[in-house]
Amino acid sequence: MDKLIPKIRESISKHKLASILVVGIIVRVILMPISAHPFDMDVWYAAALSVVKNGPLSIQSFPPVEGYILIIPIAYFYNWIVHTFSIGFLGPISMSSLPKALNFYPTFNLLYVPGFLFDTLVKLPLLLSDVFVTIVLYRVVIGLTNNRGLAEKAAIFWFLNPFLIWISAVWGMWDTLPALFSLLCLYFLLKKRFVYSAVCLSIGVFLKVYPALFLVPIAIFLYKTSSAECKLKNSLKFFSVFSIATLLLFVPYFSKIISVFSGILAPNPVTSGAVTNPVSNPVGFGLTYWSLYLLNRLINLPVTSAFVSSVSIASIILVIAALGLVYWKTTKLTFAKPVYDLGLALLLPVFALFLSFRIINEQWFVWALPFLVILSVGGRVKGVFYWGASAVSLLYVVLNCPLPFFFLPLAPWFTNALLSLANFILTYDSTRIVLLVASGCVFSVLSVLMLFQIAKTCRSENP
Repeated sequence: MDKLIPKIRESISKHKLASILVVGIIVRVILMPISAHPFDMDVWYAAALSVVKNGPLSIQSFPPVEGYILIIPIAYFYNWIVHTFSIGFLGPISMSSLPKALNFYPTFNLLYVPGFLFDTLVKLPLLLSDVFVTIVLYRVVIGLTNNRGLAEKAAIFWFLNPFLIWISAVWGMWDTLPALFSLLCLYFLLKKRFVYSAVCLSIGVFLKVYPALFLVPIAIFLYKTSSAECKLKNSLKFFSVFSIATLLLFVPYFSKIISVFSGILAPNPVTSGAVTNPVSNPVGFGLTYWSLYLLNRLINLPVTSAFVSSVSIASIILVIAALGLVYWKTTKLTFAKPVYDLGLALLLPVFALFLSFRIINEQWFVWALPFLVILSVGGRVKGVFYWGASAVSLLYVVLNCPLPFFFLPLAPWFTNALLSLANFILTYDSTRIVLLVASGCVFSVLSVLMLFQIAKTCRSENP
């Protein structure tokens, strides 16, 4: 034993990236089957049933990732397993069979808790995406610094981040996928593989629209880093490929895009409902100071259509102003250190959105993580800010859809334990709302502090 322990330590030291991946994968694999966001998983399970019964064209969702990229192949594979093997306890649980106190979304008439097998299959692509992002981050950092220690630090910051693990392995939300293709866009830009970069950005926009915010910083990057004779050529190559690829991907969804954006930008006012439903919270919520509106759940002030419209317009104006400011600041970057500067250029519009738009869903923080990791290991962002923002985001997640409701797949075996925990949390619902508001405001403060630190670092490097 005395000789074995040093050998194990030596092996881990030599293969630290593999060790990080093994630990992260084990944690995820344990959590994937026994947990899920009850609302989202019910929606996806219903979509899977519709695919098997009515064919793949029976679902036309936007963004389309859960419809055509994930659910269709998963639906047929799941159906094959169900009909080929006796799955027993791996199968779905009827929501009506559970105590009413374990249904956090009664107004949505959820039908199923899909169960271990479906939950696992839906999350497998997310696990793979988390792994791929880890590897790309490792290669980007080690290529930049030639420092294996920093590259391994970047892998830890991403792959072992409890917030990310919760979003991908517990919740089952797919924000890791657009984050992967956004990072690949950066990676191929640095390698001057503009066609690959443009295609990756197009896929990222297809998965979730936010990577479209990167178009202006990328244009600035191409202009500033290309030689005089290649400025036009490189820009035309990137943007023509991006435009063609995006058009081909989005053709079936043009009608959906309009309705989705109109609902986000100008929702109908409703003064009651679940905390997590944007239609029921038209003024603001999430990882933002706009979440102060949630206090209305405690004091129940009247909310008029005129007030909601005014807030919506103010938020949109603030978003435009914030994006304009960060794009202008991006023109000041020299890109002398291209990895850091490009990472910053892509991070800034995400933070501009976080600090201006009135609805910032907690899983959206995943969008910023890859760029924050690069800046953190490079000393541009303090680790305490990175981990602080991650911790606050995780707290918001487990309070927004309270913790016990994420573990409904375990209800047949741990009904009493989940009931006790759910009743305890909901007994102190006012405290939960206050903590949600505080978390949203703290996240905004941390975002501002990170931006100040980045600005200070940029000034010291470019006096």
